[in-house]
Amino acid sequence: MTITIANLTANVTTDGNNIVTGTGVFDDMMETVNAHMAAQFNLGRITGSDYATVYLTAMQATVQQAVAYTLGLAKTNSETSLLFQKEITEFAQTDKSTKTAPSTTSIMGRAAALSAEQAKGFKWNADQKYLKTILDAWSVNISTAGVAATGVTAINETGTGNINTQISNAEPTG
Repeated sequence: MTITIANLTANVTTDGNNIVTGTGVFDDMMETVNAHMAAQFNLGRITGSDYATVYLTAMQATVQQAVAYTLGLAKTNSETSLLFQKEITEFAQTDKSTKTAPSTTSIMGRAAALSAEQAKGFKWNADQKYLKTILDAWSVNISTAGVAATGVTAINETGTGNINTQISNAEPTG
């Protein structure tokens, strides 16, 4: 953010008692500093040349703090805007404005469904590869021995875990 003089000091006036007032951040802070300085001077705690030194130091610190405060307001406003935008993007991802699971039509819901389908696809692919291995073994057995029956249950035509069961189990589901 660019800081201008108007951010720090504006509408400066001096009254009949030489009290300076204004509407900028620096003006408001200096009114407080001046009140404290006057009180300390009236109590005799700050006297003579010390008053000028203390006043100059206080003025430098006040300018520095006024700039820091003004910059902090840009930052706060920017962070607020960012949080509002994040709320919009979070809603788009979850389709929910509360702390609940995302709906199936949201970006995250669809991503979760896609991941589940991909997992099914990986399993189906593995099943298909296993089935191909069994069918290749069955084919080799038929072509060399002339019969499908062997001691390997998976390539036998009948029985628990036989080739027909393997084919059924390798079909994709859902």
